[in-house]
Amino acid sequence: MKIVDPKKAAKKSRRMSMLDMIIIFSVVIGMSMFYKLSVNRTLSIQKDVQENNPQKTKLKQGRVVFYDSSNKKKLEVLVEIAENEYQQSKGFMFREDIPENQGMLFTYEDELQRFFWMKETPVSLDIIFIDATYKIVKIHKDTVPHSENLYPSGIPAQFVVEVRAGFTDRYQIDVGDNISWERL
Repeated sequence: MKIVDPKKAAKKSRRMSMLDMIIIFSVVIGMSMFYKLSVNRTLSIQKDVQENNPQKTKLKQGRVVFYDSSNKKKLEVLVEIAENEYQQSKGFMFREDIPENQGMLFTYEDELQRFFWMKETPVSLDIIFIDATYKIVKIHKDTVPHSENLYPSGIPAQFVVEVRAGFTDRYQIDVGDNISWERL
């Protein structure tokens, strides 16, 4: 049987705990550095994507003209055109203000049931769903900012126009009215 000096055992125990602390500290420092580098890398990649793919993030400009059901012109608005998935998923997110008589036109290749929400959108909107014949088929008025509730088209739609809340009431835009649009 080996006899251990209690003073030496305590000293060895302290050394091991000091070594353990150094190892733990090193692991924490290493993980922090890895996290910082990965975040910087992600931000760098996002910046490169935006700089090298301006067509993905830059919205084209256009004009939407509203007509009543007898095709009499009511008014026109300037719009940003969201035509790819990235632009459509972003929409008016994070926009604090939308000028009167301006909006966003979402264009799709096909006519399907559409669902919109207001997540990260701080401004109330009127959402106007339009079918392939340019007829307004559904209007959701005064949507709730930041809401994750879905606003469905109800029937297939190929285009969607978003404008400031109250727009459709102010200008008497109704289901059954028509639109036309063009790029500028």
